[in-house]
Amino acid sequence: MPFMKIKILFIIMLLFGVSANASQFIPEPREKPNYEDFANWLAGFRVQAISYGISDELMARVLNWQKPDGEVIRLDNKQYKSDMTLEEYLSKVIDQNKINKGRKFLRQNKALLEDVYRQSGVEPEFVVALWGLESDYGNNMGNFSVINSLATLAYEGRRREFFEKELLNALVILQQGHISMEEMQGSWAGAMGQCQFMPSSFFNYAVDYNGDGKVNIWSDREDVFASIANYLKTVGWDSTKERRTETLMHWNKSSFFVASVFKLAGEIKDEDL
Repeated sequence: MPFMKIKILFIIMLLFGVSANASQFIPEPREKPNYEDFANWLAGFRVQAISYGISDELMARVLNWQKPDGEVIRLDNKQYKSDMTLEEYLSKVIDQNKINKGRKFLRQNKALLEDVYRQSGVEPEFVVALWGLESDYGNNMGNFSVINSLATLAYEGRRREFFEKELLNALVILQQGHISMEEMQGSWAGAMGQCQFMPSSFFNYAVDYNGDGKVNIWSDREDVFASIANYLKTVGWDSTKERRTETLMHWNKSSFFVASVFKLAGEIKDEDL
């Protein structure tokens, strides 16, 4: 996609009231984790989880061995300011290697992506672009335990209600047998799989495309592609460029990220398939 089109897209995003500031504020860090306090939080959470339908057996097997992860808290409390321009951001997240891999995967998965497109209306290049930006086409899903990260963030308390709900959803995913705890890896913030869904997004948008009874966004490419497309379809995707910009903001509220999706999708589609 020519850079002038990216600039035009960026103007469109500003018209929707989207901030172009890449800076982010995170509150002052807490002290180092207190394991006794964590045990007290866990005891209270256990009551909530059991009332939510989580089995005693799963709670004992999964949560009793968790400890607050200092690295997760450090990353959550990390304060930084980025003065990157849009051009600098795009050059950082999209290089020729990422474009080439996107074009290759678009060709390799053409039949599957076209079938997903027929069902969802989401063009293949946007599915592949989101896949590439979120997890480098499945090569970088994160190596944190989703359960331990979410338990740590819920205990930390800065956004306790949000992360307790995400932890409850993650436990339901395990209880339903979609994935094992050992395989349930993701980012430090609990985003999971090749499309980096939070557990609540997993239940809202992820789909069992191949009908094997499991929704597998970690290693099943069919489920990954269909889940990405279903997310966009559900939040209002259509063929209008302005509407696509608005819809992508549901996925990630960063205007720079949205611009990167359009750029990578455009570069991937430029190849004659």
